[in-house]
Amino acid sequence: MNKKRMAAAAVTMIALISAISGTYAYFSDMKEHNVTARTTNLKIRVDNSQFTDEKVVNMLPGDHRELSYTITNVGEADIMAFSEITLVSSVAMSDTLEWFIQDAGVNTKDEDRQIHSQTGGRDYYDDVTMGELTENTVKFVSLTDNNTVAKFVVNHGLISGGNSDTSCKVDLELMLGLNAGNLFMNSDCEITADVYGIQSEHTDDDLTWDFIKSTAEANGII
Repeated sequence: MNKKRMAAAAVTMIALISAISGTYAYFSDMKEHNVTARTTNLKIRVDNSQFTDEKVVNMLPGDHRELSYTITNVGEADIMAFSEITLVSSVAMSDTLEWFIQDAGVNTKDEDRQIHSQTGGRDYYDDVTMGELTENTVKFVSLTDNNTVAKFVVNHGLISGGNSDTSCKVDLELMLGLNAGNLFMNSDCEITADVYGIQSEHTDDDLTWDFIKSTAEANGII
């Protein structure tokens, strides 16, 4: 083999070995780009300075007493606001609720306070959906625990976020019905308002109020 052929063979062999061993260098370029996902926050503040014992003392059958509080969205996300109002009577109530919560200025009829089989004597949360709650301002939920505990859910609507400090004033009335007889003399009714702010986007109308409450409690909100 002459020298030229030997040189060509050597170059070919070196090229083959280089290809196999990966020693070739190629022009190349690379750019890195990244983003960081960030969650928003949801937070409410409640001014309960007008939600006091003094507003609901010495009540007589037929009385309506106003209870107010203000919910402020101090978070970034828009929220749907709801309150769960619990009335705990020291005297068992009848089929027409003696103690009742309602919108201020509303004339509630006796039939509006009538307890039906599906809402009396058992927990009715499982059947109350977000869709139903948004269709009502005040929705009676249940009368339980030997007819002494009445629960209502109040829909306050959308409160905008984004550091706008948007507020919603809640005006409710505690009513003692004319059907409250002598058994209710010197009795008590404890009123508790648990206020919830729930994200307004991606919320399924089929979600139950029981699920919303349980999730909030599991997350340590209450």
